[in-house]
Amino acid sequence: MKGVITVKNFKNILAAIFLIVLTCATPVEAKIVTDKVPLLTFADAPVTVYDSPNGQSKGLIPEGSSLVLVKEIRSDGWAYGSYKPSDSPKRIYRWFKMTELQGDSNFENYTDQLNNDTNVFRTRTEINKFNGNAPSNEDVTVVSKRGSKTKIIFKADGDYYRMGWVSNNQLKSSSTSSSTGTSDTSGNNTGTDAESANPTGSESTIPQPTGGN
Repeated sequence: MKGVITVKNFKNILAAIFLIVLTCATPVEAKIVTDKVPLLTFADAPVTVYDSPNGQSKGLIPEGSSLVLVKEIRSDGWAYGSYKPSDSPKRIYRWFKMTELQGDSNFENYTDQLNNDTNVFRTRTEINKFNGNAPSNEDVTVVSKRGSKTKIIFKADGDYYRMGWVSNNQLKSSSTSSSTGTSDTSGNNTGTDAESANPTGSESTIPQPTGGN
């Protein structure tokens, strides 16, 4: 009979409503940048490492002090790379969540450019900078924002991408870029980033991982 809602139709309606509510309530996971490897970066906060994706935790990447070499980034957010533990002179390979290195699991990544060739800070504390400038005539990927700072992935020279921080007004999309964008080439370029010239060392003989530790 037309106009009468059957039990079956009512259940279908409830199921549809439930899916809509669930979709709206679920946070949007950041788009994972999988093609920007190998990538050099530093952790803004301690990052948990694992022996395999969804495996057992095996320690932490120390905050700010260890150059992280990311060799693989999967579409599910798991990444594989090496770092130097605070209690060891040797670099080790572990799995970790890329969104923890990016610093914002809900940020929607986008492409932008810089107003000028710009040095990029390794961490948001602005103590040290990466060697080499992020060029103004090439695209950068914006992966996080905190206050007046923006975290970008860029390629300065060589075969390695880098991920670090710049001021918001260095981005061309910034509303104040036309009046405040200036070249930022000052700062301390010393420290563990010297490894960036050849961060792999003996690790160059290690094959690209497909799983495990």
